Formats: sequence, structure tokens, C-alpha cells
Amino acid sequence: MKSDILLYIDSATSDNDLRFLDSFLPELLAQRLQKIEAAGAVYYSVPSAYNGKLSGSAVCFVRSGHDDVEFWKDLFARTGSGHICKIYADSPFLDPSIIREMMDHHLTYLAEFTFSENLPAGFSCEIVSKELISAIPDLKEKTLPLSQVIKANLNHFDIEIYYKDPDIRDKRISFLSSRRRDALIMERIYSLGSAFPPYESMKGIIDDHPEVLHIGPSYLEIELTGRCDLECVFCYRNFLKQHHGDMDKGLVPALLEQMKSFNLPYTVCFGGSGEPLMHPNIYEILSAAESDPLVESVIVETNGLYADANYRTHITKDGGKIKTIVNINGMNADTYARLHGRDCFERVHRNILGLSDAAPGRVYIQIMKINETEPFLDAYYDFWEKLNIPIILQKQNTFLGRIEDRRYSDLSPLDRIPCWHLQRDLYITADGIVTFCKQDVDAVNPAGTLPATTLAEIWEKKKPAFISDYRKKYPASPDCASCDEWYTFNA
Repeated sequence: MKSDILLYIDSATSDNDLRFLDSFLPELLAQRLQKIEAAGAVYYSVPSAYNGKLSGSAVCFVRSGHDDVEFWKDLFARTGSGHICKIYADSPFLDPSIIREMMDHHLTYLAEFTFSENLPAGFSCEIVSKELISAIPDLKEKTLPLSQVIKANLNHFDIEIYYKDPDIRDKRISFLSSRRRDALIMERIYSLGSAFPPYESMKGIIDDHPEVLHIGPSYLEIELTGRCDLECVFCYRNFLKQHHGDMDKGLVPALLEQMKSFNLPYTVCFGGSGEPLMHPNIYEILSAAESDPLVESVIVETNGLYADANYRTHITKDGGKIKTIVNINGMNADTYARLHGRDCFERVHRNILGLSDAAPGRVYIQIMKINETEPFLDAYYDFWEKLNIPIILQKQNTFLGRIEDRRYSDLSPLDRIPCWHLQRDLYITADGIVTFCKQDVDAVNPAGTLPATTLAEIWEKKKPAFISDYRKKYPASPDCASCDEWYTFNA
């Protein structure tokens, strides 16, 4: 028995996303996959908004929503297939040998559903049997994509999970050309040998050439001001060589303009040593960030004192890009004042509730995992979870020993991986200095100053530090070897 193939075009994918170098991927993949002995006919699934090259083909099926249970029932009825192998059509590095192994695995063990647990997107598939669709029970998740329904109800079905070495999930690469950052990484990998490398060689290629990952910043943390009304015991503001002032209001639009040179989606976070909502031009700055098409999301890290009615009004009109993280390390006035230096608990609590009502799903509270919060942490979770407000449990950053270490447990992984921040982040102080990293809060090792130096020049200057870190060669200043922020991940 053979498995037919469904090349799946996601809802936001255009024909431009389906091109890699000079190839139109649906056609290229069909040619590759039809050489597999166990492969049957090739079909395409496109969203209703699609109007590209595949439109009108007899083997192209238009769907109105997700590939949910009803979609699969209709697909099996129209194709007469016994098994269908779903593969994303924007997978230029797809390895046919892996698909062949997964098909053999699926058919040998008479599985109803086969998927890979460790292969990154773009290298694997999902194989569905007709029997599964015919016998699927009446589950509440049936309107979700089929794979989500199956994985949420694993005990209901005959599942086979395929594993393949090496495991490169730690690279956080999707290998899908519709994701611009990952497409550029694949182009760089391809250029090393002018060929599509087999999956088994991927880890070795990246480890030998880590520069392929240093594409461009995906996370900008911008310190709008160094001013703050609180005196938090875990804050580094009072340990700076000198307090920072307000950023010039024209610098943020200039930053956004320079980010266009990378032509990559990214996140902007307004944080740093001070309270961003105290900047006199905060709403003008937020509007500039929200309106930039490359900015996927805007994060405001705030103490909540100024997250008032004016702020609520602004974020309800922003189109949904702004996410607010409120730092509140207390259960009542007493515990709050001990950690934040002032009794503002009721004011912050009131503002959080107002934000949650105004922008549900886009407001988070954050509490630090330190000795002082451990006694009431369970009660804290109980209280806020009843209000359906998501909680972020924050690891304390001592900024290379600058602040007293108040942690009661060490969360660091045993094996050190390359630093995510050197690979993807930029930290910009209020006076326009791009530091070595977030740990370099006094800008002892600056990478450049804006606008005198461009972001593109700064990013290129930072590349040797990333490569050295990847190869476990750490500088003395800043003391990367003693840092424990390398595994924390922003975007």
C-alpha cells in the first residue's frame, strides 16, 4: 500500500514564499517525493485566499479554514486515499529519505497517525490513515487542526512517533521558506555547498559555520528612560555608574528606519533600567513602533504605576501589537513595599485589572523567583490565575554579580549552549549606545552609538563575539564565562 502526499500551503503563504532560489517549491518537492517507492499521488491544499500558480489545478483543493477533522474527511472522500502524508510546501530542505522512513514506519506498524517528535518543521511530515478519520470520536477539539486534536488525545489512537538523530531543536530553526529569517539561514547553508544537504549533516554544518545563524536582530530592547519612582531590591538602576536620562524622541523612529535594512520581522521591547511609561513622548513612540510593518509585537515592561486610563485607551486602539508585562512582586501592601521600596500595591493592582479588561490576553504579570517571594508564591498563583491573568515567573538576573543574588534555586541547564542574546538581541541604552549585550549595562564594551554608527555596521561588528561564544571562547570583559543568562530566550 502507498501513501498519497498532500503538499500543504499555509494560510499566510504566497507564491513568493514558495520560491527558494530559482525553484518553485511545490513542483520541486513533488518531483523529489514521487521518486519514493511508497509514495502515491501528489495533491495540494491551499487557503481560500490563495490565487497563485497552483490555482485551478485538478489536484489542488481549496480549504475554507484549518485542516480540521471535516477537512480530512472531505479529502479522503475526494481522493480515495488509504493514507495521506501531509508536508508543508515551503520546505526546501525536505529530505526524501526521512519521508520514506516515516512512510515505511507508518505502514509497517499499521499506525493511524505518525509524526516526528524531534525533527524541525521543514524536515518531517504527518501521516494520517483513512481508518483514523472514519473512527475519530466526537471530541471537543474537532474544529482545531487535526494534529492538535490527535496530540491532545494520544491515548485514543494508534500513534507512531518517529525520532531521528541528530536532535537540532536547540537551534530554533523551522526550515520553512515562508519564514524570512529561516529562509535566509537556509540560503546561507545552501551556498556553502551549492546543494541541499541531508538532514544528518545539518548539525555539523551549523557547528562548523555558526555565522549562518547571525542573520539580524529579532529582539530590540530599548531603554526609553532611566527614571523610576520605585526602589526595587532586585533592580540594577542604583548600581549604574551614572543614572540614565530620557532617550531623544527621534531616536526610536531612526532605529525603526535602520531596521529596514535587515528586512526581517522583529520584536521591540521597551524596558531597561527605568520605567518606560514615564518618558514624556511615550505614546508618540509607541505609535511609531506599532505602525512599522516589520514590528511583529511591542512589549512594554512596566512597574504598572502609569499603566492608567490613558495607557489603556492607547493600547485598545493599537491593533493588538502591544503586550504589557507588569512587574508586581507582592501579595499585599507589606510584601510589595518590602520588594519595591514603596507601598503602591493597590494602585498597581487596580491598573492591572483595568488593563486586563481593556486588552484581554495581552496583559501579563511578572514575579521574580527569589527568596523573598517564595513564601507566598503559591498563593500568588492562586490569586491571579482566578482572574485569568497569565503569570511569568522570572529568573533573577544579577548582572554579573552587580546585584545581591537572592535566588533559592539554580535553573541553569547542565550543558551550556550558545548565547541566544548574542545571536538575536540588541540592547540600546537611553543615550543611544548599543552595548555588548544586556549585561553590559554601563556600556563598558559598546558595539556602537546611534545614530553615528548604523545598526547594520553594529550588527556586523558583533558577529565575531557571537562566533567566539558559539565555540565556547568567552571574553573577560564582559565576563561571559560567569554569565548565566545565555539560555534565556526573548524572540
